[in-house]
Amino acid sequence: MPIETLLLGAVFVATMSFTPGPANLSLLSVGASLGLSRALPYLFGVWLGGLFVITAGALGLGALLMTLPEVFFALKLMGFAYICWLAWRLARAGFGGPSHEVAPSFWAGVALHPVNPKAYVQTVMVFTAFIVPDISYAPQALALVAVSMVLMMMATSLWGMGGNAIRLFVRDQRVMRGIAIAASAFMVVSVAAALAV
Repeated sequence: MPIETLLLGAVFVATMSFTPGPANLSLLSVGASLGLSRALPYLFGVWLGGLFVITAGALGLGALLMTLPEVFFALKLMGFAYICWLAWRLARAGFGGPSHEVAPSFWAGVALHPVNPKAYVQTVMVFTAFIVPDISYAPQALALVAVSMVLMMMATSLWGMGGNAIRLFVRDQRVMRGIAIAASAFMVVSVAAALAV
């Protein structure tokens, strides 16, 4: 794979990975409520769920879903409903609220990416737009999986650390609630945008 193509793919993945989405915003919330160190199992679960979606994209599941519009639409609707439920919990609790006295579980983290339509749209784009047809697929796919994983892990960690910073420096509960509501709204909007694709 030409280095220029890999770099372009990395820029695309970074743009998608570092922007607000369900995983990033939920880690912001958990970091702000509990501190990232208490939410490490949840973070590791998010990474494993992300690895599942990225690997599935590399193996063609995302492209297959795009060829089955009814199935993909049903997945989008189920994922959107789950994300709306997560956003509702975040908005109701506010940062530091009672629903985040216990960190979300490892398995809650694992479940997050596989129900996120944005994750599938991203992987379909990565494994179609940045694969060079005249070169063996497997090494290119492995390189893109590695880049996607590293950037996803960096992004989710940084959003969790951002939540940690909010917890340490913002003491006004009204401000915390306002940030939680805004994060919830962004979560729903980011997934709603993926529904339109």
